[in-house]
Amino acid sequence: LAHVFRTDQPDLQEPIPLLDQRVHALNEAGRVLLAKYGGKFANVVAAAQGSAQRLVELVVREFVCFRDEHEFQGRRVALYKRAQILVADIWACFEGRGLGRFDDIDRITMFADYRVPQALCHFGALEYSSRLREYLRQSEVAVRQGTRETQPPEPGMLPVGHAWELEIRGNSIWAVELIRRHMRAAGADVNAILIDFYMWDYAKAHAEAMSAEPIHLTRSIYY
Repeated sequence: LAHVFRTDQPDLQEPIPLLDQRVHALNEAGRVLLAKYGGKFANVVAAAQGSAQRLVELVVREFVCFRDEHEFQGRRVALYKRAQILVADIWACFEGRGLGRFDDIDRITMFADYRVPQALCHFGALEYSSRLREYLRQSEVAVRQGTRETQPPEPGMLPVGHAWELEIRGNSIWAVELIRRHMRAAGADVNAILIDFYMWDYAKAHAEAMSAEPIHLTRSIYY
């Protein structure tokens, strides 16, 4: 598998990150599907009975690798990026019909990872403190030089579940929600999924123009 998923950039020698965790997630998904759902994820979707929220809850309950849950200031927070984008992708691929019909699709939030927060900063919808911004900028340099995960404020990869990582992701969700409300008030029929899709595509298409906005570097199976 390491060979199959090797990089297509010949100047990079680094293997695919988190391979063991990825293989574990695939094996876990296969075991659950075979044991409970006839080996078909379509049966998981059908069990949600047309509810996006129920499907997210079902996926998180049945598949441990989707439990994007952390502790923040003594409270459990659940971000569920991968579970929600799974539902959103089904909805988008089926254009809201058949297996992709969800009567409550607007309950899905944006998918909190690293690229959309960068776009939100670029557009002025999100603003980092000077301390956090400088840490992220120094971390980009440190990681390019080979530094791996460290504990802030030492520059490096930001650990999963660190308060700064959770704050960036949580505030990104809220920023997109505020954008959605503003657009809805202006008469636009839009949800958080479509805003996220636009922001992510924009960030990828304009990577050079947005290079002034640092991204938080976190390696996680939840992204």
